[in-house]
Amino acid sequence: MRYFKRLAATLLASSLSVAAAAQTLVVGDQSYNARAVMEAAGVLDDLPYTLEWKQFTAGSPVAEALNVGSLDVGLLGDAPPLFLGALGAPIKVIAVSRQNLEGVAILARKDSAIHSLQDLRGKRAAIWKGSWSQQLLFSALDKAGVPRDALELRYLSALDASHALDGGSVDVIATWEPYVTQQERHGARVLATAEGIIPAQSFVVANSKAIEHKRPQIADFLQRLKKARDWALGNPANTEAYADDWAKRTRADVDIARAWFARARTDLAPLDPQVIADAQTTVDFFAGLGLIKAYPAAILFDTSFTAAIAQPQASNH
Repeated sequence: MRYFKRLAATLLASSLSVAAAAQTLVVGDQSYNARAVMEAAGVLDDLPYTLEWKQFTAGSPVAEALNVGSLDVGLLGDAPPLFLGALGAPIKVIAVSRQNLEGVAILARKDSAIHSLQDLRGKRAAIWKGSWSQQLLFSALDKAGVPRDALELRYLSALDASHALDGGSVDVIATWEPYVTQQERHGARVLATAEGIIPAQSFVVANSKAIEHKRPQIADFLQRLKKARDWALGNPANTEAYADDWAKRTRADVDIARAWFARARTDLAPLDPQVIADAQTTVDFFAGLGLIKAYPAAILFDTSFTAAIAQPQASNH
């Protein structure tokens, strides 16, 4: 009898923990970007579930955490989830985050003789393999008719690449924010941006099991994130408040944060055929390098949250 009582107690505790977990949404953010804008906009004040944030400094670990199920939702650039999609990972892209593509750029040292992509022959370039950085540099070279092997390549993270440009060990870098704004402030010369060259998309990605078991929470989170992005875009003072909050959390330069966020004008949007077509472009590019196998990118997308993003979040803020 005592055994059955213990078993019943164990089963009850187990069912309660499952119920509690269903009311917790675990979100992977990068360097407080989404959390800062949502808290600055005041859209998290009346959550009907628990929101657990996990902070990362890059997209690849966000993608891996989604893959193994330790995150329900993650915010990251397009390459990591598209790479995982080639492996049949249990993830789905559920929304797209758009930003000004001037924030993804190829930059040359201010004191260099490099003024165009044609001047890159024989120069040293730093890029990060399997990222916007590699895709932008190679695609820009292709468009300019400069052979990819005309440059000496060094594979460095965005932070290390920025330091390498400062120190003179490379002549050019292909990078993203906040390094683009930082380098521009130091006088770096912009040779090309992602505009008209690569999609440089960012995605909101969900674990497939989370979509199955936490759909209402995910839809609500997307509505609130959309409202926060709209709030930041609605007034320059709001953008500054968001930038100031982000800079405080990350101990970053406030002026750089303000310049970056003002230019980026980041928005959240539902998926559309162009987003999927652009994702296919990126898949085909990396498949062409032999980094992933080619596959139909459309299988990675779940458009069922379109209505949630399009509808205003139902709360009083």
